[in-house]
Amino acid sequence: MTDVLPGATPDEMVPGAADDVAPGAPRAEAGLPARLRRIRAGRNAAFDRLVLDLDGPVPGVRVQYVDVLRHQGRGDEIPLRGRAVVQVDVHPATAHTDDGRPTLEGPLPGLAGSAAFRDLADAGDLEAQLTWGIGVAARTGVRASTLTGPTRVVVDVWHAEPGTGTRLLRRGDSGAAVATWQWRLVLALGRALDVDEHFGSRTEASTRDFQRAHGLAADGVVGPASRAAMRHALGL
Repeated sequence: MTDVLPGATPDEMVPGAADDVAPGAPRAEAGLPARLRRIRAGRNAAFDRLVLDLDGPVPGVRVQYVDVLRHQGRGDEIPLRGRAVVQVDVHPATAHTDDGRPTLEGPLPGLAGSAAFRDLADAGDLEAQLTWGIGVAARTGVRASTLTGPTRVVVDVWHAEPGTGTRLLRRGDSGAAVATWQWRLVLALGRALDVDEHFGSRTEASTRDFQRAHGLAADGVVGPASRAAMRHALGL
């Protein structure tokens, strides 16, 4: 497993040992690339997760923040929604068979409602290396790991904090911090709410409901007490 702090750039491809890697699990060797079969995305309380399902030995993975995502073959810029870009390199791995047929099944995962993920793009399948880019809401912590049974590459991107210290979030605010607060309201209240980075009337009303449920002043403004109550409610 490798953790990447905002701004850090790992120099080596890492295998990323994980908790369910079986002893003696095969590792990819030169000439034996894993083949990409499916890409999935999920939302957790504190981070968003991207999973690449592969067939074959476990490859290495490298994650890093880049200023611009470029196609690894053509070199042209690939625009992504979001305020930062995470580049994911997987090697040795391919997304095609020996006769050139694509192996990736189904559409790319939908990212609506994600607190961190904003966009996803294929940036190359060249010389046994797959490159993907993730547009994210903010430059936060990133973790990459590999799993077996079946072979998977996992990339976790942490949510931005919904404010720190005495900072307040209130109606009219926008940004990654608001998206994180909205997602936490979804989890804490068990109700639908748009995670759209805009603190509008519905987010304010849901904030008031959360505050009432936790014995706080129901003013619809997110401050230190509301954030602490939310952390406690979600076990963060």
